[in-house]
Amino acid sequence: MNWNDLRYLLAVAQTGGLKGAARLVGVDKTTVSRRLRALEQSLSQPVVEKSATGLILTEFGRSLMRHAEVMQAEVQAIRAQANADPVMCLGTVRVTSVPLVVNHILLPNLPDLLSRSAGLRVELISEARDLSLLQGEADIALRLARPSEGGQGILARKVGDLDYGAYVGPNAPEDAPWLNYDRRMQYLTHAAALASASETTGERAFAASFNDAETLYQALLAGYGKTLLPRIIGSADERLREVPFPFTRLPSREIWVLVRRELRELERIRVTVDWIDRMFRL
Repeated sequence: MNWNDLRYLLAVAQTGGLKGAARLVGVDKTTVSRRLRALEQSLSQPVVEKSATGLILTEFGRSLMRHAEVMQAEVQAIRAQANADPVMCLGTVRVTSVPLVVNHILLPNLPDLLSRSAGLRVELISEARDLSLLQGEADIALRLARPSEGGQGILARKVGDLDYGAYVGPNAPEDAPWLNYDRRMQYLTHAAALASASETTGERAFAASFNDAETLYQALLAGYGKTLLPRIIGSADERLREVPFPFTRLPSREIWVLVRRELRELERIRVTVDWIDRMFRL
């Protein structure tokens, strides 16, 4: 087996296709395809397969990729030492969460991580769906509930709670209506609390509802009404004003960090998880 071929496997895992992998590695897609075939022939097993969106790793390919990432990190460390570069290249870490968390918690705090971790590159992946760590879609995930995925392949730990408060947007009227989620979202505690606020108190609800927290946040900033937000977000935005909530008890959601087990000892993973801990250490 040509160990160099593993970098093409990693590139496909990160980009999901030949074209993106070729761009990432700096070759043409024919070369990527040829090297993947050579890798499969040397191992006598397929490592990639076609999907509706491009290429994905087979189960064997995913297990191989986890070892390849560790090898890649070691090679990067050796190269850094050989070049006598005082700034070690930590590599790239891919962190995913829902858009509201990425845009208004992770992104504003990103300078803290980068200032403490010279040589680290960060990919913030904003996705409403839960990306699969086991399939290599991300390295670290932040979830707003106790996770159910992964089994022994994933390390999961609660890092804090997101306490909610009621906020009104700029220039909203005194009798600002409640900005609610779509009824299908009421399995979420804060969405159910919002629905109850307007239904039980008789206060107006805005004529439109939303199925995404980021969209609801933008409606709040547009001055359409008032809603519930995590206090870590609402209190940091000077354009918003906290207002009373009809019920004594405000909702709260757990926040969990997930890491692929075999990556936990990599320096780039450790420094990023430490950064996440600092953000939610109240």
